[in-house]
Amino acid sequence: MNMPTTYADVVRAIESAGLVDRVIALHSSLKSFGHLEGGAETVVRAFLDTGCTLVVPTFTYGCQVSPPPGWTLAQNGDEGRHPFDMEHVTGFDSASPMIERSMGAVPAYILSLRARVRGDHPLNSFAAIGPQAAEIIAAQGMLNVYGPYKKMITRSDAYVLLIGVGLTRTTPIHFGEEQSGRRLFRRWAKQADGKVMEVEVGSCSDGFNHFDPVVNGIEKTIQVGDSQWRIFPFKPFIDTIAAVINQTPTITHCDDPDCIRCRDMVLGGPLLSARNNS
Repeated sequence: MNMPTTYADVVRAIESAGLVDRVIALHSSLKSFGHLEGGAETVVRAFLDTGCTLVVPTFTYGCQVSPPPGWTLAQNGDEGRHPFDMEHVTGFDSASPMIERSMGAVPAYILSLRARVRGDHPLNSFAAIGPQAAEIIAAQGMLNVYGPYKKMITRSDAYVLLIGVGLTRTTPIHFGEEQSGRRLFRRWAKQADGKVMEVEVGSCSDGFNHFDPVVNGIEKTIQVGDSQWRIFPFKPFIDTIAAVINQTPTITHCDDPDCIRCRDMVLGGPLLSARNNS
């Protein structure tokens, strides 16, 4: 049986990987460590104690509602299917800890902390904690969902870190799609005050493992307990993703040939100039 991974082990990993004082787009699986003493609190504390800012997705899909009557948008990854009941949908509250369970233990733990900063996007909010948190999260908007990543790509100290997860769990790849020129899908969602907002969202990520050989040259890996950490400098990672999408648009398509979201995103995303708001 392997020894448990400790706070000191995580700190040493951060230091050896050159991540001290960095801004990190983090995706993680605590299970990948095997036995991690202290769980999510250990991970977050180790990064904060080494001067890092953590940026994590804190999505809330249950706040989605149907668009206004007569609203249509071609190539929008939904074929006009809007089975959402406005009356029974919970409105999004950025001050609350509400989050999809699939986001994982670390984002949920970050939301429990008083010092965290969270965006107001009702479907795809990001949260951050650390010295640069407020500046990065302030960049997110309803129709600028990846605003935090747009802030990060201007920084030489920004990284993507995957702790025990693969590229299908890597939200920055959606930003790479946008950087390649693709338009993001539009959805509608309910805020806590009952107001319904039009928002941008990403596409299907089930095919993102196709990028594994593409990003290998800019990847650094380390082992922390049973967990493999994959580390990428943020801007080179996004630039590589965007360039490959432009060369081979179908690389993002998942293994389901009938996936509507993949089909429409490969075509470039919604046709915003042809939208119908009647």
